[in-house]
Amino acid sequence: MENTLRGAVLAQYPSIKSFADAMNWNRKKGSRIVNRKQYPTAKDMEKMAALLKVPDAVSFVRIFLPSISTMWEN
Repeated sequence: MENTLRGAVLAQYPSIKSFADAMNWNRKKGSRIVNRKQYPTAKDMEKMAALLKVPDAVSFVRIFLPSISTMWEN
């Protein structure tokens, strides 16, 4: 599992557009979210985590809340 949202998306999907299609988003919204120009809703994060097969809470935080996850690492 990749530690960034972009990495996780591209590890599972051939393109951001194909991920956006799976989320029922247009390509622009998918790109904005994957490139951290727009925040996903909690509902979006829940669906994204399922599609990306995020295995646990720590991975979820690293992918979706990277500024918080750095507090755990030394």
